[in-house]
Amino acid sequence: MRMQHLSTTAFLALVLARAPVAAAADPPSLPPAAREADIEERLGSAIDTALPFTDMDGRRAPLGEHFDGRRPVLLVLAYYRCPTLCGLVLRGLVAGMAKLDYRLGEDYRALTVSFDPRDTPATAARKRTAALSALGLAGAPTPETWPFLTGALPEIRALAGDLGFRFAYDPQTEQYAHPAAVFVLTPQGRISRILYGIEFSPLDLRLSLLEASRGQIGTPLERVLMTCYRYDPASRRYGPYVAGFLRLGGAAILAWVAAVVAFFGWQGRRRRRLERAR
Repeated sequence: MRMQHLSTTAFLALVLARAPVAAAADPPSLPPAAREADIEERLGSAIDTALPFTDMDGRRAPLGEHFDGRRPVLLVLAYYRCPTLCGLVLRGLVAGMAKLDYRLGEDYRALTVSFDPRDTPATAARKRTAALSALGLAGAPTPETWPFLTGALPEIRALAGDLGFRFAYDPQTEQYAHPAAVFVLTPQGRISRILYGIEFSPLDLRLSLLEASRGQIGTPLERVLMTCYRYDPASRRYGPYVAGFLRLGGAAILAWVAAVVAFFGWQGRRRRRLERAR
């Protein structure tokens, strides 16, 4: 009888010990809208620049007006009533842009498009004013200085589809579930790089813009620097590229050897001229 009691007690203890593990193995499921929010990377793909959107001044024009074939574009998909995430992405982008040597409007362009069809030019204007003020550009900016756009649902879905940006509306909270990212586009409107998260380092922004422009912006030194850094998909950051540093180091050694050979050759010719002069 005692042995049966001990066996029962041991069984209950084993069940209770395993219960927290089972609970931990089954985390609470995400809401349906959150499960749909994601990014499907489409690097190299082009967006449809003929899609019409309305800017903060109420002017409707195709996206192509914001791509001049010369300057790369930082594109953010956000909605202007977003209580948290969109604001964090924009603030993180502003913080990174503020530390860039490149000048907004001269070396690169920025563009924000709302994916909420209920947003209006008035809400876009307020959001734009806040972003430009944080960037120190509040004083009479031109319309080309970081436009904030709104659009109808068909155009919004078409642009989001081109970018691989998946979002979903949650009717319970009346908010959107969406990923956090900045798209770096070439001057022709192709997806060059996607920077994820809510913080964007000046190095990542600089290298991604340099990469998207194919060397059309930046100094010669920065273009050399680009060969020493590569985008790491695992960390989603730019990091040192060993082969690039080795190539740069090899080139420096060859240049040094060539300089030494040239120096000794010059010395030898000079010595022979002096001997003949005697």
